[in-house]
Amino acid sequence: MAQETPDPANYYVSLAGDGAFWALRINDVTVWSDFQGRDTNLSVPVNAYLKQGRNEIDVTFVTVDGSPIEYNVANPDFYFLTQLQRVDLVSRDRQQATMLNLSLDPTDNTVLFPQMTRLGQPVEARSTPPMKVGRDRQDKADLISGWGDHWTARRVTAEVEIADPLPAGPWVSAPVIEDTPENRAQLLAAYRELHAVLMSGDARKVRAKLEPAWRHLAVTMHYASLEEYLEKVAPLQDLTVTDSQGRTLQPLDLVLGPKDFQIERMAGGRLLRIIPDPLIWNTPSDPDNVGSLNVAFFRAADGSLQAGAVLY
Repeated sequence: MAQETPDPANYYVSLAGDGAFWALRINDVTVWSDFQGRDTNLSVPVNAYLKQGRNEIDVTFVTVDGSPIEYNVANPDFYFLTQLQRVDLVSRDRQQATMLNLSLDPTDNTVLFPQMTRLGQPVEARSTPPMKVGRDRQDKADLISGWGDHWTARRVTAEVEIADPLPAGPWVSAPVIEDTPENRAQLLAAYRELHAVLMSGDARKVRAKLEPAWRHLAVTMHYASLEEYLEKVAPLQDLTVTDSQGRTLQPLDLVLGPKDFQIERMAGGRLLRIIPDPLIWNTPSDPDNVGSLNVAFFRAADGSLQAGAVLY
């Protein structure tokens, strides 16, 4: 008997945390990062990061407290909670499992894994996908902000089993991009070329530059075609010289300059981006109202760097 094909589903990660600088990754691709150290609570779709079978979800964090800031301290306010939710697009049924629920021991600053969340709810476990498998792993990892900061941080990794067939991103089978001066120059050139296309105001050229990333998003999010995705999500609407909020595309914003910019390496070095995101829109009257295009590049078969993912 043929195996029954599951109804299409979308996956969402909910994040909540406080008292740390952190970056959350799925399969070594950054989903969200925070360098404010403030209470955070949000939910984002993550189909594009997942795959059928085993997946890794990890948070790399350095706790912060006080003024001036102290790092890797036993901040009593620290917690981090990540949950994965599957939403069936036909029945609208929802299945949810807790992936990470962390706090700190105030006496020895070790990571704890409580059975109740900071929000007062029990940890949710499942025996069928999407389900957490095995035990959390702890190690050390680098954490960078893009502003020149570099920390040796703690990392906690969980594994989750997914049953839905989800296509691999275009970067998965791409070669590793080594950290060399030549590759740094090529990455910067890719950003400059994309910036020039955005400045041109030519929607067809913008689409061509971002199509590998958008095509993957369209397939994983169950749109009938790339055209349907572009029509319903309308990402091109704000990728103009002046966006819908009246913000203007700024010159390429390399906060550490064209030689010392920091690169975030993801997917085992197959997917790269400059951080903080150098493609930004803002207005002189409201400089804190900033929009950005958070794009990451992979090496295509022809040797060029192409946009493989548009991240949060």
